Amino acid sequence: MKTLGRKTMVCGLSAAVMLLSALTGCGGEKGKKTGGVANKKADSAFVKVVTADIHETAFEDWGDYSADLRGYEDAVLIAPYQGGRVNSVKPVGTSVKAGEGLCDIDGDKYDAALEAAQAQVDVTKGDMERAKANVEKGSLGRSVLDGTNLAYQNARMMLATAKRANEDCHCQSPFDGIVVSRTIEKYQSISPGAPTVRVSRLDRLEAVIAIPETEAFSYKEGMKTQFHLLQHPEQSYEGKLTSLDRAVDVKSRTVLARIVVTNKNNMLKPGMVGRASILRRNYDKAIVIPSTALLRLQAGICVMVVENGIARQRKVSIGATTADSTFIADGLNAGDKLIVTGAFQVSDGTKVSF
Repeated sequence: MKTLGRKTMVCGLSAAVMLLSALTGCGGEKGKKTGGVANKKADSAFVKVVTADIHETAFEDWGDYSADLRGYEDAVLIAPYQGGRVNSVKPVGTSVKAGEGLCDIDGDKYDAALEAAQAQVDVTKGDMERAKANVEKGSLGRSVLDGTNLAYQNARMMLATAKRANEDCHCQSPFDGIVVSRTIEKYQSISPGAPTVRVSRLDRLEAVIAIPETEAFSYKEGMKTQFHLLQHPEQSYEGKLTSLDRAVDVKSRTVLARIVVTNKNNMLKPGMVGRASILRRNYDKAIVIPSTALLRLQAGICVMVVENGIARQRKVSIGATTADSTFIADGLNAGDKLIVTGAFQVSDGTKVSF
């Protein structure tokens, strides 16, 4: 019996050791698992972001506006005061000199009227001169001279009207240019004052733009400009700002400005629409960042920067913008580390990695 008791005690002791080892092993595995979760939580305290170091760079501040083109010198000619029948008209695309006739609208009639008006001036002028001589001799009273002078002045007025009508009936070009369009055809009868032919100077064109009054103070005559067609934005045409109105339109609250564009290769045509850019200022050293890095918050426009591994919010003042970049007037300095991707995922004080 004693021997059995010893065996029983040994077996019991062995079982206890095995149980203790099993419990210790489970506890160790559990500890390992608990440690892994802790490490994972520690890693999740950092937010992954993309950053870029801020550097100073050259920057050009351009104002960009919609613009309509017209000839630098541009004229729409009209029919004479009595209208008439079109006998001939120059085709579109014809190069013309100043004073050259581009059409004939009852030209014989208006030529005759001009000659008659000139003759009337000659007659009344002679009458006036003879009356003046007789008045000086004392053979005629002063009233006669006044009457002849009045007739002479009326004749001069009629001559001026006849000259203008003669110019209109022949569509005389006021400057060297090109016939860019016409609204009349041969044998057509047209009304007095109706449009006939449009003439433009095409070696240079003028773009008319409307600038908001809040921006107009940034400009002055002589500034460098560029013009881009909407269909071909990659092609630019150099020019300069030639005039800036001193009055603001009360309805649109804009100021009209005009720029002259050099028409290289004669690609531009009056009536085309594009974008006119005016160079406001050149910066040798400027802070320029991607526009996507800006945060528009209730407190204002901000960016997120990294300082010692911590995200910090900075309020900035912005200047000019381009398609994808923004000039920062104040709030950032060269050497700052800007968060360019992930700024919306962090707040001031967030730990970040990059």
